[in-house]
Amino acid sequence: MALANALALLLYLTCSAILIRHFFQRELSDTIVLPVSIMTILALIFHGADIFFTMKSAGGWDLSLLSMMTLVAWIMAFFAYAIGLRSKQAHPGMLIYPLVALTLILKASLPANQVQGLSTPALEWHVLLSLSAYSLFTLAALQAGVLAIQEQQLHQRHVAGIMRKLPPLQSMELSLFQLIIGGFILLTGGLITGFVFLNDIFIQHLAHKTILSLIAWCVFATLLWGRWRHGWRGQTAIKWTLVGFLFLVLAYFGSKLVLEYILVR
Repeated sequence: MALANALALLLYLTCSAILIRHFFQRELSDTIVLPVSIMTILALIFHGADIFFTMKSAGGWDLSLLSMMTLVAWIMAFFAYAIGLRSKQAHPGMLIYPLVALTLILKASLPANQVQGLSTPALEWHVLLSLSAYSLFTLAALQAGVLAIQEQQLHQRHVAGIMRKLPPLQSMELSLFQLIIGGFILLTGGLITGFVFLNDIFIQHLAHKTILSLIAWCVFATLLWGRWRHGWRGQTAIKWTLVGFLFLVLAYFGSKLVLEYILVR
């Protein structure tokens, strides 16, 4: 388990360094695509093996904060890899892979807390849909941050050299809403499966998570309605995206942080 974690960490960091160096080169080339793709696939395999052995040692689903963060990181890395296959100008792995590597470091260095597993196997769908939604919304939040910088520089009529290498503003905005739509569909599925398979989704230690997740769902539903009905874009879309993501952070990991490390529950 430790070896798989270390190998995945090394491969993610290597891919990050190559992608960042390639991004800052004056002329972009396709020579790094194949090597980075191979290393990313190997990183995903070792990362997945680390998750598998963690679950196996826990005797099932390990729902602790660090394990869930590692699983979210794997899903994010997979989405970044898939998006990067069609994005030659700015591979999302430049931002995502260092964050994924950080979660692996935290998992290896911080003490793990044992948390009660799933009460029923059907809840696996709830967990997978919810964590996949969180992964897409994390990517959307990062995209919104980059989009905010792009917009600010365009309004100031001072576009830095780095920003010139990013896709056009309209393409970035389109990608943002594609991520939001995908995340919204998965979040809806996660909430539905939670209501169906959990005996009481509003019991004490789940109430805050459920309420915050529903608020986030309402925020993203409003954003998508505003986009469809009124053509919301730019700063409006960015603000709504970041607000919705903040509620999800509090729902998924803020509550776990309090329960596992502050209240030591």
